[in-house]
Amino acid sequence: MDSIQVKGRSIVVKHPSDVLFALLTDLTNFSKNLPPEMRDKTELQSTPDTLLAKVKGFKIGLKVDERIPFSSIKYVQYGNSPFPFSFWVFLNSMNESQTELHLELDTELSGMLKMMLGDKLQEVVDKITDEVEKGLG
Repeated sequence: MDSIQVKGRSIVVKHPSDVLFALLTDLTNFSKNLPPEMRDKTELQSTPDTLLAKVKGFKIGLKVDERIPFSSIKYVQYGNSPFPFSFWVFLNSMNESQTELHLELDTELSGMLKMMLGDKLQEVVDKITDEVEKGLG
């Protein structure tokens, strides 16, 4: 197994860190705010602490593992994920109305999964960062 860490770029969003923290620590917000075209292609089940999605027959789940108020949220794999991972959201309050945010993904992949997914992980983190920036920027 190879350990892989992927870091997203830092973005500035026009919301205070406490509002972002509340939004991102409740996983039911992810399913509520999913665009309709994605909702139709995805089977989602969510609770405040867990999110399970089935996309193209592939199941992946998240669980909130750690909350450090207004500065970081750690999610880990949930359910029958084919590989272990942790996904971090880091928040840095800049002032009353702006927060710097960046994402990090840590995982361990076997040789075969690394060949299939290794290069795509940065794309995934970048895409999530772009969507967060569009939605909250």
